[in-house]
Amino acid sequence: MRLLAITTLLSILVGLTACQQEGAQQTFDKTPWDTLPVLRAVSSFSGRDQDSAVFRADAMKGRPWIASFFFTRCQTVCPALNNVLAGISREFSSKVSFVSLTSDPDNDLPSVMRAYGEQYGAKRSTWAFVTMPLDSMIRVSSSDLGLVSPSEPDLHSTRFVLIDSEMQVRGYYDSADPADVEKLRSVLKAIP
Repeated sequence: MRLLAITTLLSILVGLTACQQEGAQQTFDKTPWDTLPVLRAVSSFSGRDQDSAVFRADAMKGRPWIASFFFTRCQTVCPALNNVLAGISREFSSKVSFVSLTSDPDNDLPSVMRAYGEQYGAKRSTWAFVTMPLDSMIRVSSSDLGLVSPSEPDLHSTRFVLIDSEMQVRGYYDSADPADVEKLRSVLKAIP
């Protein structure tokens, strides 16, 4: 009888230990995306990149990316935003791609965007500068990325949009707020 009680107690303890280890393993296996809400889905959109090649957003599927809006003639927030983005790109381009969409398609032709990107050390393999018709850009900015109101679009933003490998918006980070930029860096550091 005593042997049966000891055997039963040992079996229970082994079972509890296994459950605790399984729970600890599940917590350990979480990715940075597991802690971020899914805010919206990004539909496929297209434009022309800095090399005049067709850019398709659905080609980004399978890799996290950061979207932003700018225009090359901007002398205020865009240079500051792109300086921050250049630093993030240098640090994380092995894990994340970057897509900068112009809000001035009449001026920002591919050759203009290419020269602009070179000022920030943009590598074509990981950082695309994209132009599209203004109405398409407003739709992408408002409906897909949720940055502006379509009825009163602001033609650029200080915010980055973090998009996961499944084309889902997972966060917004203000490039003008060092604490927000550090939050973004923390998420990016945790990507395997």
